[in-house]
Amino acid sequence: MNEFFQQFLTQARDVWVKMSPNQRFASIGVTFLTIVGMIALLIWVQQPKYDVLYSRLNEEDANNIITELQTNKIPYKTEQNGSVILIPTNKVAETRLSLAGKGLPRTAGVGYEIFDKVNIGVTDFVQKINYRRALEGELTRSIETISSIDKARVHIVIPEERLFTEEQKNPSASVMLKIKPATKLEDKQILGITHLIASSIEGLEPENITIIDSYGNLLSTVQSVDPMVKLTAHQLELRQRLEDYLTRKVQSLLNGVLGTGNSAVRISAEIDFKKIDQTIRTFDPNNTVVRGEQRDDRVEQNQKESFSTTNESTITNFEMNETTEHVLQDAGSIRRLTVAVFVNQKYGMVPPAGGGEPVRQAVPRTQEELDNIRVIVQNSVGYDPLRQDQVAINQLSFDTTQQDQERQQLDQAERREFWYNIAQKGLLVISILIFVLFARSLLRSLKILPPKEAAEEGIETAVPIEEEISLEAQKRAQIQEQVMIFAKEKPSNVAKLIKTWMVEEEAEE
Repeated sequence: MNEFFQQFLTQARDVWVKMSPNQRFASIGVTFLTIVGMIALLIWVQQPKYDVLYSRLNEEDANNIITELQTNKIPYKTEQNGSVILIPTNKVAETRLSLAGKGLPRTAGVGYEIFDKVNIGVTDFVQKINYRRALEGELTRSIETISSIDKARVHIVIPEERLFTEEQKNPSASVMLKIKPATKLEDKQILGITHLIASSIEGLEPENITIIDSYGNLLSTVQSVDPMVKLTAHQLELRQRLEDYLTRKVQSLLNGVLGTGNSAVRISAEIDFKKIDQTIRTFDPNNTVVRGEQRDDRVEQNQKESFSTTNESTITNFEMNETTEHVLQDAGSIRRLTVAVFVNQKYGMVPPAGGGEPVRQAVPRTQEELDNIRVIVQNSVGYDPLRQDQVAINQLSFDTTQQDQERQQLDQAERREFWYNIAQKGLLVISILIFVLFARSLLRSLKILPPKEAAEEGIETAVPIEEEISLEAQKRAQIQEQVMIFAKEKPSNVAKLIKTWMVEEEAEE
């Protein structure tokens, strides 16, 4: 390794010595540009990937967050006029936790920290306003922790206390929610928000809370205290759960048989919510048992006629077979099931009617296949003919245009991401090769490659003109000096050589 390094240094020194000033300047420039370009490329490739720290910030929160980032020496970028702050991806989670510990961002409004500073001379009115502001801010922060909610605003109205109870007004609250895209709040979540606010404010009833979304749609409903209404809502929820359970059960089975997207299942369940508690007593007259028998024998005497008579009577008690049955039937039994299933037609290569190459088109399924699907569905839902359950199987050609477009968009996005990663990783290698090839081409154009490498590539090493002239002069001087020395040492031989040259020239003439 040392010998190779020394040989390389020797060749480089020889090449440098043989270079002209212009060639030396050009080689220095090429080397400098190559090094600078590679360093710039490495810096660009090694730059950290930035991700969003917070978005939709107001000016106060953005200023406070940027101040904290500068204090902690965390690089950042801003977009959309400062409302979006980006930092390196590997520091997003840690920075969010650190800022949350300092109460940033405060977009949700001020909370109970408003009372951290004691202000002397504050009036009761200002204290009430501050308490309401703090309560609104804390409720807003709690509501925004729900995954489906992006932003929230809470407004509370707490009436002044009246002297008479009949004049006292109840508190009320209104909430505006900004829901995240592609999400939806469930009824349970809305009910939970309603009870969260009602439980946080003394005297506030759930029916006095209004919840709307950012489009002005009313999300909350007045909760009635009528127990019958609550019972009906519970029954509807139970029915919906049963229908959803059976639908998922059948749909998952058909997806495994027919493939995803080739079937649609809808189930309607009629549930009997009557609660029956009855006692049934059944008697069997044909099945009797002697329970007891009583016999009475009486003797009567006739004094006139001097004779006696005997009377005999028998009483037999029979026990009849009796069956007592106590029936207790809970509410929620299935009264009837109605199942509707749509099956997509198969697709195959079918030759046209006029002849030609087969074309891919929908092919109806056979009746045997439909019967097999019907049996599968019936066994899945627990089909009972005594309940007059119905199962309808229909086939048609599904319209999958929208699904195909979404699938194509997803595939395109995945391909773009894949090629972007490939390009980013390969750009460094390609750029290095470009710089190396550019440097070699420039050195080749200057013809200053080392002799060994030039011989391998078939390039003749060029020697500068001034150097060629000096070499020829040195050779000529050396020849003259040798001739002079030879003439002084052996003049007779020189004379003979000259005569010989003269004879040869005359012979040639």
